[in-house]
Amino acid sequence: MNIAGVVVHARPGQGELVEKRLVEIPGVEVHARTEDHRMIVTVEEQGDNFVADTLVRLDRVEGVLSAAMVYQHCEAIEEATE
Repeated sequence: MNIAGVVVHARPGQGELVEKRLVEIPGVEVHARTEDHRMIVTVEEQGDNFVADTLVRLDRVEGVLSAAMVYQHCEAIEEATE
């Protein structure tokens, strides 16, 4: 299991639209949005959808200025089920 915390910075006035686009990406969840157009996002690995691939997708979403990983946690699936 691989989970990353990401700060996504949207263009001014496009926060809602960017949030809608982000949650359409498998494994992505938006937890908070600030008044200065930043979002706290988690990315959870989904099968062959690796976190690194998803980070690239986040950065390419129309209206996103930047997407920066600020936290990452990885553990074997066997450990996660215990």
